[in-house]
Amino acid sequence: MARSDVVDEPSLGEVSRRIDQVAVSLTQLVQRTEYTADRRFDDRRFTELESDVTELRRHLTEEMRALKTSIDAATERRGTNVRQAVYAGVLPAVLVLMGIVVQIWLARQGAA
Repeated sequence: MARSDVVDEPSLGEVSRRIDQVAVSLTQLVQRTEYTADRRFDDRRFTELESDVTELRRHLTEEMRALKTSIDAATERRGTNVRQAVYAGVLPAVLVLMGIVVQIWLARQGAA
């Protein structure tokens, strides 16, 4: 009877191995907790980054739209400046030249 009780109980080496297994399991459990916390932090950070990228995209789109409007306005002003140059510079010069040509023609007609 005493022999069968001894056979059913684990040996000291077996108890030591099981304690080591429990210690390893506890260590992994702590690591899993840290892993889960790290994953939550990473997920939160990725969400923040996604919102930052979305905000930057929106801002860039607005800036591009404003730049296009500015370029269009500058192009329109440039066109207006060309017309002003024609009316203010070239047209009067052409009229003066026509006046000189008419005077020369009249002077030749009068001399003949």
